[in-house]
Amino acid sequence: MKMMRSRLMSFAYLPAMFALLAVPAPLFAKGNPSDPDNTIDGPLLDKMSDSGALYGDLYRIARYKGGETKNVPVYDEDGDPVYTWEYNWEDPDGKISIYPVKRQVWTTGIAVGGEPILTEDFAVYTILDEELSTEDNPVYVINQATGGIYYPAPLPSQCVQPVAEPKWGLEDNLILLVKTYDPTWERTECAVSTDEFLAADETLEDVFDQDDHHVAISYSDLVQEVEFGRLNLARAPKAVLDASFDEAIRSLNAAKDIKIDASGRLMVTTDIYDEFLIDENNDPLVVDTVEKAIDSPKENLALYLKLIEDGHLVTPADERAPIDYSLYGGMPLSQLLELVDGPSDAPRPTIDIVKMESFGLGYLVDAGAIVSYSIRMESDGSLYLDVYGNMDITCTAEELVDDQYCVEYEGILTSSDSDKCAGEDFPLAASFFSAAADKKGNITVDKIVYTNSILGINKVVGYSAYDEDGKPLDDAINYSKNPVYFNYETLAEYNRFGTYGIQADGNAKRGRAQEGRNDGEPYVYDGMVEYLEESSTAGTWVKTPASIHQRVFVDQEIAEPQINSNIGGFTAMSDDDLQVIIFTHTYQIPELR
Repeated sequence: MKMMRSRLMSFAYLPAMFALLAVPAPLFAKGNPSDPDNTIDGPLLDKMSDSGALYGDLYRIARYKGGETKNVPVYDEDGDPVYTWEYNWEDPDGKISIYPVKRQVWTTGIAVGGEPILTEDFAVYTILDEELSTEDNPVYVINQATGGIYYPAPLPSQCVQPVAEPKWGLEDNLILLVKTYDPTWERTECAVSTDEFLAADETLEDVFDQDDHHVAISYSDLVQEVEFGRLNLARAPKAVLDASFDEAIRSLNAAKDIKIDASGRLMVTTDIYDEFLIDENNDPLVVDTVEKAIDSPKENLALYLKLIEDGHLVTPADERAPIDYSLYGGMPLSQLLELVDGPSDAPRPTIDIVKMESFGLGYLVDAGAIVSYSIRMESDGSLYLDVYGNMDITCTAEELVDDQYCVEYEGILTSSDSDKCAGEDFPLAASFFSAAADKKGNITVDKIVYTNSILGINKVVGYSAYDEDGKPLDDAINYSKNPVYFNYETLAEYNRFGTYGIQADGNAKRGRAQEGRNDGEPYVYDGMVEYLEESSTAGTWVKTPASIHQRVFVDQEIAEPQINSNIGGFTAMSDDDLQVIIFTHTYQIPELR
């Protein structure tokens, strides 16, 4: 007699969802008993063994808003489940157990905004008698405690829950799941039900008319895929985003003025110089002045990543070595720089802190104590690297050889765990995220959380600590089983429209900048957006100012604005910014393209 899990249905066409359903939950109490290293999480060729990996299509799921009390299964110090006994257990056929059943104990915790709401029910399983069973006539081992064929799972299901659009009328928008406990691997497998949700001859009010409903709809048809579009850039190697971040920093450093546009993007004013001509002061001749938003999706995604992780845009001295594009193989950086067409041999740029503060954007460079440091350079102007490819950021004259020299900078030496994204950082981080997204659709909580996971802001794969050989330490956290989500709780409650600032104190944060700003003070904005509107003369378009609220959000109820906090507030801010971007691109003024 052999225990077999009961496969109620097969969903081979949704493998990515299977992996997703296993990501956040500590589903596996133990690995394969026959594996001496105890590292195998499931049967061979089973997609669930890839739990924690973010790949393929990702779906909208039920998530906490943040701050709720959640149930958490209890484990002892050895990582084994802690059990209690439950009396009068009833199986799916209504049969009552005469013995108590073993169930894992619950404790409680505080939910982080955006983390999945895991299912808490206990699944069941059956035991197939292989000796008596035939292909057409399965015979199950009877549970002597109930007289039925079902056995109780001792561990809770802990699966993520896909959600449908509200229009389908499901209770709490939850899509029906089929859960089956696997006693061999001590886990519950979950899949979306293929049961029919709506028959071909049925209609659902507000969804279909009788004339255009001709096919049956199953629960699996209600699953909502998250469309990332340009945000798929998050899957690019870190070096790509680092290079894009540096490009944005160069633009900011070269600017003679920096404002915030109607959507919250950084608007940079830059003088364009003639390559050869000079003016009467023997300075390069200014031939044009350009005002343009930083609108590159890659640059904005890189700015978002940096601001969310560090709370500032300052590149520390110890991260200013040229970008290494071969971290996972290839030439060492020290040799790569010797190639004629290799990467830059200059230090990575770091943001001009004084300039940012002069434009009232000091909160983007508040990296703690600012110090002076020196980087050693070779006589030919290239960056000095030792035999291990390391920079010298403590350059002193006594150590210089062969006409080497030191270049002094103002900034920070290394990133600090005390640097946090908070306060005024959040509206700009939301703007950076929206500017990285497609200029259509909406920003959703799922889109933000998944992007954070892909970028590594959320810790959902790997371990918290490794030894010198790259192996996880014994006490390291396995993030695939114990994920850590970025906590947006420091986000103050933002009025859905307050981001743009038609506020009582008149200190608007979006729109057209006022004139006469004092150095070091932030710009004050009027909450207006300028766009091209067709005039009464056909074919003639006129530059027109209008309230961001009333023109972009014309269908919104401004009198009773929505209040959001935590990740909901951040999502609302980012989505509002995206709608302004969509509007301004639709009715854009040529010189601001």
